[in-house]
Amino acid sequence: MAYTRAYEEYEVAPELRKIYSQIKANFDIPFVPTLFKVLAHCPAYLDVIWRDLGHVAASKEFHAATFGFEEFIRSEAIRGGWQFSEQERVLATQGIARADMPVIGGLVGVFVRALPRLALFSRLMQRGYSGGQRGRVSDAKHSPALSRMVTVHVPSERDASLRVWLIYSDIKRTTGAKNVMSMFRMLAPYPTYLGSVWVDARKVLANREFQRSRDQLIQRSIGLLNGLPVRDHRHLARDISERDWRDIEETVDGFAKLLPQFALLSAVWLRSFAVYRSKYAAAS
Repeated sequence: MAYTRAYEEYEVAPELRKIYSQIKANFDIPFVPTLFKVLAHCPAYLDVIWRDLGHVAASKEFHAATFGFEEFIRSEAIRGGWQFSEQERVLATQGIARADMPVIGGLVGVFVRALPRLALFSRLMQRGYSGGQRGRVSDAKHSPALSRMVTVHVPSERDASLRVWLIYSDIKRTTGAKNVMSMFRMLAPYPTYLGSVWVDARKVLANREFQRSRDQLIQRSIGLLNGLPVRDHRHLARDISERDWRDIEETVDGFAKLLPQFALLSAVWLRSFAVYRSKYAAAS
């Protein structure tokens, strides 16, 4: 059975808190992704995958692969022409100051950056419990700025109000997810805006062309793994029981299946901000 409980930084042992910090630094994102918080249910597994793949996540080869994936996602979002409601208008109805609206868009941009990286990394994790693969990466020389200078507060599901919890339940029911992705949970303090975003997202998710693009992203993510090294994680973690391995695989498989569509959805959401829509158009 897939893990569902996400362990926050204050709930885990110092060894896992160190891994959480390294995850933010190596991916250069200002929050700990739900995928890793859920896998903290089995600390031995999280330790193994991070010792094996942490340096891969920081490598220039992995970042080059994720950059190519981000560009493909952006092009699919532009080609599809999907869009949420005009976000500036929606935010204005929430009493959000116009000067703060680009900040909200910038937060969406954080997930546009993070989700493609997580989508590829989850595929590497799948290779790890399927025997691994040969490859080689260079030493990391990047200096993570975003993860060091910014922290994005993502409330846990347990902190949700009744209204937010009802939206979360619909998100899980519609997508088949066991956990609510951080891109939605960051909006928990603004239930009305969260509801508006989810209504738009649900319509886009039901679009057949969007679904076809999602399937193309899944295939593209698999192809981008070539040359990235992964060891046999089952061999490295022989103390983990077979029952735990089944739970781990179900958990990782669930995220690997859903992350590409949420990556595309975040790009569509970002295009719904006027300032970012013009930037997308200029880059196309």
